[in-house]
Amino acid sequence: MARKGEIVGAVDFGSREVRVIIALEGNDGTVQILGHGAAQGRGCVSQGLIQDLSAAQRALKQALHAAEKEAGTKVSSLFCGLSGTNVESFIRDGNVKLDRDMVELAHLEEALDLASRDILAPGKQVISSITSQEWYVDDLRVIDPVGIRGSVLKTRVHFAQIPSVIEDNIVTCIESQGRELEDMVFLPLAAGLGCLTPEDMELGVALLDMGRSTTSLAMYRDRRILTTQCFDWGGFHITRDVAAGLHVSFEEADELVLEYGISDFLIQEEFGKTTEGEADVEGAQGRSAQIKLKSAVHGAPTIVDRATLDMIIFERSRELLHKVHQYINSRGLSKHLVRGIILTGGAASIRNQVQLAEAVFQVPSRQGIPEGIDVSPQPVQTVAYTPVVGVARHGFEYRAAARNGRIELRRGIIGSFFHTIGSFFGRYFF
Repeated sequence: MARKGEIVGAVDFGSREVRVIIALEGNDGTVQILGHGAAQGRGCVSQGLIQDLSAAQRALKQALHAAEKEAGTKVSSLFCGLSGTNVESFIRDGNVKLDRDMVELAHLEEALDLASRDILAPGKQVISSITSQEWYVDDLRVIDPVGIRGSVLKTRVHFAQIPSVIEDNIVTCIESQGRELEDMVFLPLAAGLGCLTPEDMELGVALLDMGRSTTSLAMYRDRRILTTQCFDWGGFHITRDVAAGLHVSFEEADELVLEYGISDFLIQEEFGKTTEGEADVEGAQGRSAQIKLKSAVHGAPTIVDRATLDMIIFERSRELLHKVHQYINSRGLSKHLVRGIILTGGAASIRNQVQLAEAVFQVPSRQGIPEGIDVSPQPVQTVAYTPVVGVARHGFEYRAAARNGRIELRRGIIGSFFHTIGSFFGRYFF
């Protein structure tokens, strides 16, 4: 039976897992997750860059097959989110004087062209999303400027500049599965689309997407992007410290981090802040409990105190959050955290990560679970899937813009282009 509505496929090439979802947007705007799939990355992707193409292809094939099987349908193209410390982000303005006192599509093209000119560079590509564009007519903000009368059109838009090698290998990986890359979106913005409410974006919020190899920040206020940033660390830095301190394998270190998480006792001791698990706070007896290790190297202890593990996880987790806090403070942005800190990504699921963030930032914090999904499988209702859900939402916005004539939908070419676009502007993605 044919479904009514738009169906998109979305992929997140994470360092820990490659995740794919197939989503349906109904005619009434409701979104359903029809299928999902995940496959272990095993290091095939790190900081947004494919490290092992064959392994990435296998992981994508497995995740895509699972998602399509569950959805009962196949997709011919995929939207992709990307992030990494080798991706630079910019917020730029472009101003255009209106010829006939009315905004036309050509004016939008010209404003975006002017905004993006100074960030061109050899070996780089520039991407953006229709959801990251702001429009003003005579300094008054409007949602859709086409047809509005005035003297000057202004755009304020977020761009991400990526090395061409990232794009090229993502295209190769997706095309190896007989699919096309329809468009790309900066993953911190996608994570925001996946879980932030209009109230969050209006009042002021920081979204922290905590992956395995990178952590990304996106801040909003008054429905505008204030800043984005990618940090070259993630959950694996905690795992690595545990593996080094206890002389165990990375696999066992991962298990220990997820099983024990961040200590209630140490949060309370360091910050004087109680946690939701206060009733289970590790007292002296609990912290002196011993843990039997399975993969300790020869000559290393096979039994350690719980307190030793707790301290390793706590110290690194606190340090990583402090780095973000320092970044926000150094730019005078802390005053915008009215709705606090929202955590997404796989590392956000570590026990007491939210409580530690609340203690470090001294503002309300919560997990960013996918918002506004009418129907979704249980595994998708987690912080790990929030970014890829946002990639799907970007896909719906992209398709809607194409239907409305704002952009021209061209599969087989990364990104989309404005109508009447010139060859020079064809180097940009919107």
